[in-house]
Amino acid sequence: MPRVPPLLVPAYAAAAGVPAAVAPGSAVAHFSYLICFTSLVALGWARLRTITGPVRSGYAYVIGALTIWVVGDLLSDVLTWLLGPMGDVQPSDVLWVSGYPLLAIGLIRLVRVRAPGNLREGMLDALAMATVMAWLCWQFLILPAAEHQQLSLAIVFGAFYPLGDVVLFAVVAILVLAPGSKHGPTRYLVAALTVTMVGDVCISMLPALLPALSRAVQAERLDGVLLVANSFFVAALVHPRADRIEPDTEHEDRLHPARVVFLGISLVALPMFAGLQTFDSVLSRVSLLVSIALLTSLILVRFVLVVRGQEDIRAVLAHQNRHDQLTGLANRQALRAALETSLAAAHGYGPVIFYLDLNGFKQINDRHGHAAGDFVLIEFAQRLRASLRPGDLAARFGGDEFVVLACDVKSPADAHAIATRLRNLVTDPVCQADDSYPLGVSIGIAAAGDYPTPDTDTLLAAADAGMYTEKHQHRQESAALPAPGELLEHSAT
Repeated sequence: MPRVPPLLVPAYAAAAGVPAAVAPGSAVAHFSYLICFTSLVALGWARLRTITGPVRSGYAYVIGALTIWVVGDLLSDVLTWLLGPMGDVQPSDVLWVSGYPLLAIGLIRLVRVRAPGNLREGMLDALAMATVMAWLCWQFLILPAAEHQQLSLAIVFGAFYPLGDVVLFAVVAILVLAPGSKHGPTRYLVAALTVTMVGDVCISMLPALLPALSRAVQAERLDGVLLVANSFFVAALVHPRADRIEPDTEHEDRLHPARVVFLGISLVALPMFAGLQTFDSVLSRVSLLVSIALLTSLILVRFVLVVRGQEDIRAVLAHQNRHDQLTGLANRQALRAALETSLAAAHGYGPVIFYLDLNGFKQINDRHGHAAGDFVLIEFAQRLRASLRPGDLAARFGGDEFVVLACDVKSPADAHAIATRLRNLVTDPVCQADDSYPLGVSIGIAAAGDYPTPDTDTLLAAADAGMYTEKHQHRQESAALPAPGELLEHSAT
């Protein structure tokens, strides 16, 4: 379909709503409203056919809600034409009320696409603010209208519309507070919900402000406002980026300033009204207590989630601070801290340091690339971890160098037995798919029992020196071996 500029949609609705503001109740105003609303819904369905991906279902609920509303308007006209004035409640009210939850479901689906897995905090904050809004609607709109009246359909549906506005308010809060980009179609959705709430509140308040006008004329005067509100939903749908809502992870952990302001207002509102207003009826007092209890529960749950989130973050940071990111073994800082603790409680021959360096690792990196080198390091770390005794600690000291700290070592013979087990870790080559990487290992040993006043630096330096001595011997032995060609020639001779 041809692209329609999003701003043109509310401009068209505003022009079509002018007759309703100037001449409410006239045929021109009514038909201008119906024609514009119907064409907007048709435009929305036409645009929906071109949208694919996860956002399609969300927009389908939104345009479905608008369709139900326009069908309710048409049904009201048909019933009025056939049966005459319908009174305060008519079958169309069922359609008009049912549009609110459909709209909320569609918008929440769109927010879930923009912020997958990050709606819990936004939902709780929105529910906290919606609790205050629901109590205000109950106390100042629903309860005064229902007081001293018997329960009827008019009273029930009269309560549904303010509660529908509470639902819209909660959705606005979720749209604003949820992480992710607020540009593109989101701005039109927020504008649509805001204008819708303003229009509904004005319709609810006009009977008190303009009692001389009939309720029908009062509502028709604001038809243009609701028409513009609905046009913003369609404008979001025809936006060029409507089908390209993507998660935004760059700002997902930032606290939106509006969240602090709104939550602060929510916390202050109910106690303030409780202190300033006298509640004569039992129903008013009970509703206030229930609302305060619900609001407090939501805030406490939110607080617990924040505290647990901070604890999880601290635990992750503490783990990263003490462990190597590639292999998961302890890092240099953790090893030194553990060695210092062991030396403070040392007795007998231990603790013992085993300093390991992989032979042939550089050739693997140079020939097969760093990805293969990382795989070899990870595989060797897993073998090393599996070989540890209870109480031993393995650490990656840097590059292809590893250190094992063994505390429970009784004698040099025990230390050499551990070293032999560590050498056997590279008896089998490291295999990845069809590739095989043969390895060797040079080990230096330093025991606290061999020094009168051992310390961390002394043991590490001694084990490092021992490792380099063994590595040098391996190189000399490798250089002394004849090349394969020389060996064949010598055999032939």
